[in-house]
Amino acid sequence: MGNATSKIQNNWGWFLALGILMIIGGTTAIFAPFAVSLVVEVIVGAFFVIAGITMLIQVFTTNDGWDARITYLILGGFNTFAGVMLLFRPLEGLLALTLVMITAVFVNGLLRIAVGVMARPEAGSGWVIFGGVISVLVSIYLITFYPEVSVTLLGVMVGISLISEGASYIRFAYGLKSDGPVSA
Repeated sequence: MGNATSKIQNNWGWFLALGILMIIGGTTAIFAPFAVSLVVEVIVGAFFVIAGITMLIQVFTTNDGWDARITYLILGGFNTFAGVMLLFRPLEGLLALTLVMITAVFVNGLLRIAVGVMARPEAGSGWVIFGGVISVLVSIYLITFYPEVSVTLLGVMVGISLISEGASYIRFAYGLKSDGPVSA
C-alpha cells in the first residue's frame, strides 16, 4: 500500500497539469457556452443512439423470455429515436435537455429539502435544507428564462464543473507534493 501511495506522490505534477487543463477548459466553456452546449447535446445524442442499438441487439440475443425482449424492443426503439432526434435537430435537443436539467435540479432540491426535514435535529440537516432551497430557487429562476437560457446553460454548467474539478485536482496535487493531507 505504501508503494502505491509513493508512486502517486511522485507523479503529483500530472494531477497539477490535469487540474490546470480542466480550469482552462472550463474557462473556455464559459466564454463559448453555445458551442459547448452543442457538443454536449451531440454527445448525449450519440450515447442515446449507441444505447438504443445495443438494446435492439439484445432483443435477438437475450434468453430472458418475451417480456424482456419486448422491453428491450420498446426501450431500444425509444432511445434510438431520441438519439437520432438529438443528432439531427440540435437546437430542439438543447431545448429538451435544458428542460430536463432544470426539472432535475428542481426535483433534486425538493428531495434534499425532504431529507433535511426528516433528518432534523441532526447536525448539518439545516445545510441540507438550505442546499435544497437554493436548488429549487435556481430552477425557478432558470425556468423563467426558458427557452432563451437553453442555448448557453449546458455550456456554462460544463464550464463551472470543469473549473471546480480542476481546482480540486490542483489542491490534490499540492497535497501530494507537500506530503500532507489530500482530502477535500
